[in-house]
Amino acid sequence: MTKARTIANLGTGFVNISDSGTEGTKVASGTTAQRGSTAGQFRFNSTTGKFEGRNNSSFVTLEVTPTVTSVDDAEVDSAGGGNQTFVITGTNFSSGDIASFVGTDASTFNASSTTVNSATQITAVVPKSSFINSKEPYDIKIATSGGLSGVLENSVSVDNSPTWSTSAGSLGTIGITSGGNHFTLSATDPDGDSVTYAVQSGSLPTGTSLSSAGVISGTVGGSAATFSFTVRATANSKTVDRTFTITTELTNYFGDGSDGALNTTP
Repeated sequence: MTKARTIANLGTGFVNISDSGTEGTKVASGTTAQRGSTAGQFRFNSTTGKFEGRNNSSFVTLEVTPTVTSVDDAEVDSAGGGNQTFVITGTNFSSGDIASFVGTDASTFNASSTTVNSATQITAVVPKSSFINSKEPYDIKIATSGGLSGVLENSVSVDNSPTWSTSAGSLGTIGITSGGNHFTLSATDPDGDSVTYAVQSGSLPTGTSLSSAGVISGTVGGSAATFSFTVRATANSKTVDRTFTITTELTNYFGDGSDGALNTTP
């Protein structure tokens, strides 16, 4: 019958120890507070859950390199305000890992919080304003406490909503029966994407329409009134709404405030 024995009760002076077993060799295991102070010691740290070895001055953790394979949200509206949460997928994630984002100019910032959900998932929260349009696309980097890191290149782009140039409120007054182009709405996109326009609610003056280029045109009909409507400007997948009004009035043929009807009273 074979009896398991420990080096402690076999004495000292063993050289080039060879374990011929198949299950594995048990090494010292203990908390961070139970570390020794002798160079060359190798142990399992039950506090960190990692193997570590001591050099001449400190313990060095033995780690595996993390990999980053995907992220659930690859686009940020940096002008949108608030935070954006990223769920990052990969391998070999462990407690103490930090998520950071690297711009095309090599500038780097850390997530405001990094939560290691499992060995294959990390949740990172970042203020949207941290991303700068001119530095996209950003790499995602996961770094371990021991200095190892995995990177997913060109994984996050910046796409901001367009900005209205045309002020909200009254666009002006047009006469009934007037035709042609009456007003042109304008919004710009910080990414340089083309902007299209569409009425979302309300109504334009009778007989007019809004083109995708933002031009309100047509021959005005109906009666004098004020029309209120909301227009959505869209650039790529981002949108911004604005509400306008247009007033229509009867055309004044005589220029004296009358409606142009003949007065047959003697």
